[in-house]
Amino acid sequence: MGRTLSLLARLPRLEEDGVLHRRDCECVRCDAGFRPTEQEREEARRRIGEQKAREQAVRSEARRKERERMKLAVVDVYVDEQVRAADAQVQALRAARDRAASDPQLAQLWELRRAGWPLRDALEEVERRAARVSAND
Repeated sequence: MGRTLSLLARLPRLEEDGVLHRRDCECVRCDAGFRPTEQEREEARRRIGEQKAREQAVRSEARRKERERMKLAVVDVYVDEQVRAADAQVQALRAARDRAASDPQLAQLWELRRAGWPLRDALEEVERRAARVSAND
């Protein structure tokens, strides 16, 4: 067991990139003199910086797309509400049209108005006709 612990103590210590050995690494490779050069360290730092920038750009793009999806969802909800309101209005107008079409007194009024009668005279005539019909019943 003591031997296993000594091997674990000499495992490589790596930089942030997970590849490059740190300066204070005491692994067998580094003890043998195969440490990374300063140029390799600088290259690794640059590579890590570029990778982080790419990851940040990807996250930023994902956030932008999510904001766009949310805006579209809000617009969709608004449009759906407007469509429902318009449908309700159309149904109400159709019901009113149907009621008006089935009202005989209103039909008589429209006929008189189309014939050129003034509104007051046409209303009086429709009331007279309605009174005659109810008197006959």
